[in-house]
Amino acid sequence: MDLLTTFPYNATTFPPLSSAEFYNDWDETWPSESFYNSAKIRHVMKMVSMAIYCITMSLGVIGNGLVIFLTRFRMKKTVTTIWYLNLAVADFIFAISLSSEIAYLALDYHWIWGRLMCKLDSVLPFLNMFASVFFLTAISADRCVSAMCPVWALNHRTLRLASFVATCIWGAALALSLPYFGFRDTEQFPGGSIRCVYTFGSGDGGDLRTQRHLSVVVTEFMVGFLAPFVIISACYCAIVIKLRGSLLGRCGRSFKIIVAVVLVFFCSWFPYHLFSILETLEDDSLEMEKALDIGLPLAQCLFCLNSCLNPLLYTFIGTGYKTRSRRSFLSSLKGAFTENWVLHALSSSRNSSFALAVESTTV
Repeated sequence: MDLLTTFPYNATTFPPLSSAEFYNDWDETWPSESFYNSAKIRHVMKMVSMAIYCITMSLGVIGNGLVIFLTRFRMKKTVTTIWYLNLAVADFIFAISLSSEIAYLALDYHWIWGRLMCKLDSVLPFLNMFASVFFLTAISADRCVSAMCPVWALNHRTLRLASFVATCIWGAALALSLPYFGFRDTEQFPGGSIRCVYTFGSGDGGDLRTQRHLSVVVTEFMVGFLAPFVIISACYCAIVIKLRGSLLGRCGRSFKIIVAVVLVFFCSWFPYHLFSILETLEDDSLEMEKALDIGLPLAQCLFCLNSCLNPLLYTFIGTGYKTRSRRSFLSSLKGAFTENWVLHALSSSRNSSFALAVESTTV
């Protein structure tokens, strides 16, 4: 799968697939101390990737489709449902887009949908990545404001503001994803196969392509991972310090769900960013080739699985086995999107203010 920028745009097959190719393309820098069957390893990882993509597409379309149906048509529109609806839409679009990648792998990396679809196909995974992390950041900030300033949140936390923020998030995610449209293109390979690969400007010099690749990786890591991680961590640290367990006990399930979603997202995407950085290093050693051949497909499978995990987290986090056995799947999903955080925070704030007033009167 040549879905993300971690795949080299000028990769060399090693070892060669035929004896004639071996003698024609011999390079003394190839390691002679050991034989590493890169083609076989890549074939095995391709089979593993296909299986995981099929599972992800099936669960992602069904699960996120249910979330979209509930939050859009079966629940009262609230700020919380707006966040989760948009998060589910991002995952749903990505799950559908996996169909082209599954066919691409099944055809042994032969792209049959043309140049335009190749370029469009590169935009969707990054649109999902940026939109998902931005909506998770918005949810965390919303929780933090509700806990720290419940009275202000009750008066200013409106549907119009949430819809405006959601629109801005989609715009920012699209703007950050569009450059990939120009970096990916179709190429004719020996044997007549057409592949959809990242070129980073194949007509330019190697140094310029490398700089573009590096700038893309740095942007992904800083904007799509590190900065949101710092903001989200700061929000939840502030919540824990402010509430000190008083509100967390009453809103335990809502808090557990969003923390689980955030943790799963970052655990799913961190390996991708790690291998993105490793792939930009000028290291042609056999050990690095082994790590990339195995690690890259696994990292891509891991981030793909993230798009289908959120509906499962909404259903099973914070409910015991006996509770789940008596409640339907849809009812459990609805319970995950209830708008009770601000009300509990406001109640806690009022109780604290009343206690302080009583204390000051007593003194």
